[in-house]
Amino acid sequence: MSAEATIRRGVRNARYAAIPNHVFEDARLSMEARWLLSYLLSKPDNWTVVIGDIIKKGNCGRDKARNMIAELVKFGYAEREQQRDDGKFGSSVLVIFDEPKRSEDHESADQSESVAFLPQTDLPATALPAPVPPSPAKSAHSNNSSLANTDNQQERERASDVDGKKVEREFKAWYPTWPTYIGDSEDAARKEWLKLRVEDRAKCLDKTPAFVSAVKSTKGKFTYASVYLKGKAWEKLADPKSELATPSVHNPFSRAWSASRLAELLKAASTMMPVLSKFQQMELQAGGDRAEALMLDRLRNYGWPKVNTMHQRAANAQGVTVAPPMVAISETFVSLHRDSPQVARWKELHDRRGWPWLPIPKGVEWLFFPSGEPDEAIFEFERAISEGRSNDDAA
Repeated sequence: MSAEATIRRGVRNARYAAIPNHVFEDARLSMEARWLLSYLLSKPDNWTVVIGDIIKKGNCGRDKARNMIAELVKFGYAEREQQRDDGKFGSSVLVIFDEPKRSEDHESADQSESVAFLPQTDLPATALPAPVPPSPAKSAHSNNSSLANTDNQQERERASDVDGKKVEREFKAWYPTWPTYIGDSEDAARKEWLKLRVEDRAKCLDKTPAFVSAVKSTKGKFTYASVYLKGKAWEKLADPKSELATPSVHNPFSRAWSASRLAELLKAASTMMPVLSKFQQMELQAGGDRAEALMLDRLRNYGWPKVNTMHQRAANAQGVTVAPPMVAISETFVSLHRDSPQVARWKELHDRRGWPWLPIPKGVEWLFFPSGEPDEAIFEFERAISEGRSNDDAA
């Protein structure tokens, strides 16, 4: 087989369009924009362009379609035209050219938001012929405008019917996946579904299974389908402060890390400790300050193994996974300098309770703790954690 590619044209026994070569050779245009220009130039004059059709034919999203149109406007292949109806401003349409207009002719288009030339809804923007050379727009091949308009209207109706059926199929596929659908209002849900943008419906279809699993895992309650759709509740999955968000890793000594550490220290101390030596047993039996110091020391070393692990990981700049509710609570923490009197009082509280103190590296100057004096602040922090657990149980 020859290493050189050969172009052979078959017999043209179907409709075809004559597209200027420079359309495919204009290096300023992306391949996507060249495709769109060729697609539009292949259509008959007065063809109505619907952005939904570009999205479907180009297998792309709305933003991509608008970007392609913006390219055509930027480089002079498309131009905005404001229609008038009985002296009043009518709809805004796009005029498509097979030759790019001179830069001075479309300078104003470069300085504006090109995507604004498209209607912001799915209303059509029409590709109309431009009357003035040397940048000829597509010329009409027929004087029978009524027939052309009728054909275009039929095409629009068919396209609208196809899009409507697709939207309904997607809704029918999604609705049974919502846990409340049996006793829910399908009409109310469909109404909200139709209000969603194309990309939002796609995200809803993609994210709903994960959202349902997240609510079930937190023992939460499900709202009506219409409420879920109207609020785009699936977006909560990406909000780190949401109770439905996926737990994420937080750096050592950050707010979330500090809150997670204190929450662990508020749990009951582990009873899994090494056996006391005979000397230690004698000290405990003797009682007094030495016995108390021994017990506190054992608590610091063995009482909260998870906290000790956090400290070891922090020494290697490794964070921990923190649940979203704890992240939300940590937002109330305040930053305190490591050498401040407030931090000294927090260390004193740790010593009294037998908690292991922070292994603060040299590079860390600021620490995070609940706002207020340590004894009161730790009490309020514990209450906030308890309230969060109570809310989860109630849900």
